[in-house]
Amino acid sequence: MSCPCTSAARLFLNTAHRGLSCSRIQLFSLSRQGSRETHLHPSVRVRSFSETAVCYAAKDGTTKDGGSDGGKKSIGEGKRQSGSGGSGKGGSQLRCPKCGDPCTHVETFVSSTRFVKCEKCHHFFVVLSETDSKKGLNKEPESAAEAVKLAFAQKPPPPPKKIYAYLDKYVVGQSYAKKVLAVAVYNHYKRIYNNIPAGSRQQVEVEKQPSLTPRELLQIAGISPHGNALGASMQQQASQQAPQEKRGGEVLDSTHTDIKLEKSNIILLGPTGSGKTLLAQTLARCLDVPFAICDCTTLTQAGYVGEDIESVIAKLLQDANYSVEKAQQGIVFLDEVDKIGSVPGIHQLRDVGGEGVQQGLLKLLEGTIVNVPEKNSRKLRGETVQVDTTNILFVASGAFNGLDRIISRRRNEKYLGFGTPSNMGKGRRAAAAADLANSSGETDTVAEIEEKDRLLKIVEARDLIEFGMIPEFVGRLPVVVPLHSLDEETLVRILTEPRNAVVPQYQALFSMDKCELNVTPDALRAIARMALERKTGARGLRSIMEKLLLEPMFEVPHSDIMAVELNKEIVLGKSQPTYVRAPAKEPTEEEYDSGIEEENWPRQADAANN
Repeated sequence: MSCPCTSAARLFLNTAHRGLSCSRIQLFSLSRQGSRETHLHPSVRVRSFSETAVCYAAKDGTTKDGGSDGGKKSIGEGKRQSGSGGSGKGGSQLRCPKCGDPCTHVETFVSSTRFVKCEKCHHFFVVLSETDSKKGLNKEPESAAEAVKLAFAQKPPPPPKKIYAYLDKYVVGQSYAKKVLAVAVYNHYKRIYNNIPAGSRQQVEVEKQPSLTPRELLQIAGISPHGNALGASMQQQASQQAPQEKRGGEVLDSTHTDIKLEKSNIILLGPTGSGKTLLAQTLARCLDVPFAICDCTTLTQAGYVGEDIESVIAKLLQDANYSVEKAQQGIVFLDEVDKIGSVPGIHQLRDVGGEGVQQGLLKLLEGTIVNVPEKNSRKLRGETVQVDTTNILFVASGAFNGLDRIISRRRNEKYLGFGTPSNMGKGRRAAAAADLANSSGETDTVAEIEEKDRLLKIVEARDLIEFGMIPEFVGRLPVVVPLHSLDEETLVRILTEPRNAVVPQYQALFSMDKCELNVTPDALRAIARMALERKTGARGLRSIMEKLLLEPMFEVPHSDIMAVELNKEIVLGKSQPTYVRAPAKEPTEEEYDSGIEEENWPRQADAANN
């Protein structure tokens, strides 16, 4: 008569080659007083006499120790594993969970989810990559629509006055543009709250249902005992869980209709250096929705060298951490949109970087479903994610050089300057050439700036069309916001007032070398006047400061200079910068101090920042 221990051992060894077919087996006790039924974990690891770790596939398809992976990986038996056990990815080969035959050809399937068929026993199983496994474990229980509802319930969206006050700390002037952007962002929050949860209440209820069990996952793969075809059970479940939308005659009979808020895209017009891009960068830091800043100069038509138009949504998806539902609630800032204006006279050729890009952006601005390449994949492979752009707010900006000339010609006004051409051509190049021809040195700079601002305030859609934008593109940007040029007072405030002003930056640089930088008010006005004549806006301030402070920045490090002073005479080039030096020290002391200064330099940099 055989021992029960021997029978149990023989049972385990016999099943080592074909896997356990159930998670319930009979274990005999050593006392032979009967048998008791024991429930095993979904995966049972047995160490045989040859010290080989074996992981069995249970009935529900789970293969890891605690069953936490939910059957996402099927791991073959007989594979030698490390002491921590568990994963089939860590080994050199992947084995079929049914027959144990090594499947070497599935090593190429690590990039995405695949159904794999064993060549020997025709068994289907699923191989998931490591990233997919982590996504399944860290999946958020609620959808993005629920998250929006909870966020609004816990913390209401910031009012426009609060957003305006935040922009005021970093951007000087442009009060009208800041008001428009603050109201647009606030209305965008309200549109998300109104549109998305209303359209996906049933979807949220569907997502609350438990996800697919490993047994259902195996049924999808075509290995269920009922013999369903590949994907048949998934189609049945999808048809059962699809929300019932009103169609056809039901829409005609229904009396209650939900109001759906539509978006109002914005276009910012203004001269260079007036703060268009800085407004967008500042706004991006205070938003709770994804915000992407895209450059239109690199965009081309599909099929040509350059970035495709879908890359705009790809940047937004990247900012949303590749969550499609969050990306569909974001804001996109299209910078340098005037560079894609069409140039007349080349109708026989394809304008791949101009009018073709505008035509490609039409449906994107209106609202469509865009196929965006997945993370770390190229578009040619066909692995794409579908993103709906209906609720994405688009803000475009451009300098539009010469647009004031077009407006003045429309109003039949005499423009300041001499030699005004009567037959000015169409398009952005002709407008820029006319603007350059009329910008003579004899004209007063302040009067010219005031005239440009006055004309930009009365801009209309037909002026943009004459500049080179196609009518369909202009019609999808209903809110036109002109930005005013920067005058002398504004430039002086830009030098000192904002959080990240130019003069405090240079003062921090000098303080790292234990030196002070003092700039008199007369010097600030002289710098602002020079920047005004250069006609580059606030960007001209930094170039002037760099030129003025080149010599002090060369002399100050490892010297006895304690302070540098700038006045009006120095700015105008009539004298050299004045230095305030420390009292003379003994040579030994000076060498000792310079050594300490080199060691404590990082500490001084932190103190300067504070």
